[in-house]
Amino acid sequence: MSTAGVSLPAVNAGRDELRRHFHAALAGDPIGAYRDWFRAQEELCERGDAETARALADDLWELLPSLAFDAEEQRARFFHNAAVFYGSPGPAADLTRARSAFAVALEHFKEDAENGWHARTLHNFATALSNLGATPEELGEAVALFDRALAWRTSEREIARGVTLHNLGLARRRLAELDPERASEHLASSAAALREAVAIRERLGLAEGRALSERHLALSLELLKPR
Repeated sequence: MSTAGVSLPAVNAGRDELRRHFHAALAGDPIGAYRDWFRAQEELCERGDAETARALADDLWELLPSLAFDAEEQRARFFHNAAVFYGSPGPAADLTRARSAFAVALEHFKEDAENGWHARTLHNFATALSNLGATPEELGEAVALFDRALAWRTSEREIARGVTLHNLGLARRRLAELDPERASEHLASSAAALREAVAIRERLGLAEGRALSERHLALSLELLKPR
């Protein structure tokens, strides 16, 4: 890695040095430094250095309220990207932090905007809940957010719609695990979402995405079979 003065040897030199570098870099240029910070996170995870990854994530979280941006749009996008990071599986995953950062982004990205950022934020918030949620309520919230995203991701925006339907199918299947009394209902909804995702991806010639949705559809259908 050779980004903004941080090379792989510098990363190897020690956790404290890396933390000092990114503290200064993020304070001076949050958007540019975040790209380097994220690459460092990926590299640390590949090397199995979970402790340093968590330390950098803690530092970013402490810095977030004080970071300066030229426009509110930049701030909202930055908080969205940070929320996606905290809402992804890994050593620094933190659903509480993700929820808080997504709330900042949603405060700015209004529902009636035409740029798609509101739906994107809803989709990614739902994905974080689906990945990290541990209760029926959290998975139910994920499903509701995916449904809200689909209200914008209509047939006129089929690629994005297919992605959201696929993730909705996965969330519904997780909800079936956490809410066994209604498992059949959730699995049937999972299969329905994945069938539509398969159809969209087949129609658009997205072979890899179609194959992935087909595999998950088969899993949901298998779980629906009487035992």
